[in-house]
Amino acid sequence: MGRIKLPHFGMRKVKTLLAVFVGFWIWQLVRLLVPALEVHPIYIYIYGIIEIRESSEKTIDFGKLRIKTTLVALLIGLPMIALSVFLRSLTAVPSVELLIEMAVILVGILLVLFAAEAVGCKNFCGLAAAIFVILVVLHTDGEPLTYSVLRAVQTVLGVAVAWLINVKLLPYPERKKDD
Repeated sequence: MGRIKLPHFGMRKVKTLLAVFVGFWIWQLVRLLVPALEVHPIYIYIYGIIEIRESSEKTIDFGKLRIKTTLVALLIGLPMIALSVFLRSLTAVPSVELLIEMAVILVGILLVLFAAEAVGCKNFCGLAAAIFVILVVLHTDGEPLTYSVLRAVQTVLGVAVAWLINVKLLPYPERKKDD
């Protein structure tokens, strides 16, 4: 009879769980100041999980790029949201509003791709564009500035939690140069 092989339960999985747990509690402290915030900080979870890398160096390097791409998307996304709102206010025709919104999204994606590449995030251009789309499309509560800033804050906190765990608290052993 064949043996059942159990999945490996190593430090990276432990660090990932710890990142989500710590991120949750940090967010609960923030919620003490602003109780209206959502209970689960989805972007802290996402970036805490993603940035637990296979080495402490990658956590540092990729975390910096992740924050930079988020800021690029935010800096381009907010003016594009304002432009979209303004242009759509000039018409009351739903199909024209939709075309305006789609044109703003496409132009914004292009601007974000150029900007991300210009600031040294060439391998993260797609991520910057995806973040831009999330910011522009998911600001349905009518508060794009609040949503965007909270999303950026959660991203930074998620990366910071991963950095704290993967670099400071439980770092990987340093590799020799010839490894």
